[in-house]
Amino acid sequence: MQDNRLDKYLDEIGGGQQLTADEERILSERVRSGDGEAQQALVVANLKLVVAVASGYQGKGLSMDDLVSEGNIGLMKAAAKYDGRRGSRFASYATMLIRQHIERALASEQGATGNNAPTKGNEEPVKKRTADTVKMRSVDAPLGIKPNMSLLSVLVDGNSPLADEGVEQSDSMEVLGRALAVLNDREQHVVKAFFGIGQETQTMAEIAADMGLKRERVRQIRDRAVRRLRKIGKSV
Repeated sequence: MQDNRLDKYLDEIGGGQQLTADEERILSERVRSGDGEAQQALVVANLKLVVAVASGYQGKGLSMDDLVSEGNIGLMKAAAKYDGRRGSRFASYATMLIRQHIERALASEQGATGNNAPTKGNEEPVKKRTADTVKMRSVDAPLGIKPNMSLLSVLVDGNSPLADEGVEQSDSMEVLGRALAVLNDREQHVVKAFFGIGQETQTMAEIAADMGLKRERVRQIRDRAVRRLRKIGKSV
């Protein structure tokens, strides 16, 4: 990832004000009541945390873009599960899950290249995915170092008729189903596997191994599919 792209991303996400402990507690209470906007507020306020954690894993097999993408999934999971009543700050809780997702992706990448890293003690095996992990591959999660871009934002462009349908998280799968129909079989397979749409999520390395492709080729297919979806979202 070029430095200027990372700098641009940091500028884009740097405008938000840091949350106080009380604000985090209030947001966590709203999240527990099912408020998706509160969860998003926790995520947006801590995107820089993901970049800081991801930076420590550079040079270990994944690009900065992929490290941030995986870290953002951990951040989404943390925002959904954080309980501010316990006294700990959100950043402390989220860092553990951000690291977990990044390290899982790195271990999977190493395994795909024949360099399996040993797991520690009771760590969850890379291939194992709990139902909870699957649910947290949200279509609202930022797509790596791509400011203001998630899979859902690609599908629901502000100027398209889809945006007038009042898309909620609960019916986003319906939107996804309609949009994915425009992709070819290979593109659908990659997008569904990467975002956990109707199946368990997979890292780039896992998808590459399943499809018999190089990891970079899988990335190209994913990015091409996202571009197609974005173009269609703007023209519908």
